[in-house]
Amino acid sequence: MARFEFRREGRVWLEDTTVSPSQYYLLHTTRDVTFSQTFQEQGVERRTLHDRTKFVEGSSITRANPADFSFTIYMIDGEFGFEHQHKPLNFLLDTNSTTEGIDSFNLYFVYSDYSPEAYYKLEKCVFTSGSFNIPRNGLMTVNLSGTASKLDRREASFATTELVNQSGTYLSDYNLNPVFAVSKEFIVEFKPLLSYEEQDRILGASIEVQNNIDWTPNVTLQESLSASSLSELNTIYPGNYVLTGKSVGGSIQQYTDSGILNQGFGGTQNYVQSWRNMNIRIYAGLASNNIQLYATFPNARFTTRTNFGEVFTQNYDFRAIEDTSTFVYQ
Repeated sequence: MARFEFRREGRVWLEDTTVSPSQYYLLHTTRDVTFSQTFQEQGVERRTLHDRTKFVEGSSITRANPADFSFTIYMIDGEFGFEHQHKPLNFLLDTNSTTEGIDSFNLYFVYSDYSPEAYYKLEKCVFTSGSFNIPRNGLMTVNLSGTASKLDRREASFATTELVNQSGTYLSDYNLNPVFAVSKEFIVEFKPLLSYEEQDRILGASIEVQNNIDWTPNVTLQESLSASSLSELNTIYPGNYVLTGKSVGGSIQQYTDSGILNQGFGGTQNYVQSWRNMNIRIYAGLASNNIQLYATFPNARFTTRTNFGEVFTQNYDFRAIEDTSTFVYQ
């Protein structure tokens, strides 16, 4: 009898390969998990002077493109033993001062209720983008996308003995009740001049982080020769990557107040359909004394645009223009 694999039955594990031995972290994700890998195909001319009727090209496949993946995680209150949930954010945001890039990791999509356990493995993963979604009084999530060197499928026992969280305790029960981060307390502050000014009528915000990754060709004479046979085992996979750039930005949504002629900082200036530089701070969490996300942008360029819908709103779209942005999540 066929045994079908449903996405809702899989669980996502992250393997931190920067430590020895490696540590595995179970992630609380939504069902929006995708991954795939394609190949590079080159056409081969078959038409010759001796045979002019072969108009259809042949095919040569020796190399694979970088694999793509994406998933969404819930932000968790780290005070209750779920610090491991934020491990992906470290790989997204942190830069390795030694390699002058970002560290890689492995991902596993595991069907742990099957025997033997079936799972897909993504090797040498790096995050290329992360989007922090901060609604007004809603669940805070982070949508993560990235690329990897190789996608593989295996059926074997998954090494659950190494599944730990950051505090070093074993996380054997997936059904533990985490405290999800909710933006009940939501504060946005702008600093146009000398001091920060808290903004009211905030509808929501998002923060975008982009890592520009270039995979270097992993082609040698030996690999080219071994890849000549018709076997996926001899496929040439991308081997190394380089971080070529990084950008941080986002958007803040605010209700328009018909009682204020000049929307913006205390009504002193008109910032509708305008642009300028300023410092920005965003706080969000369960309460004023329990903030789950604190982001600062000491020097950001923003533009303002008005949205005409059922309720008029305006957006502050900003981008950090210095490498001084900080994220604190707990």
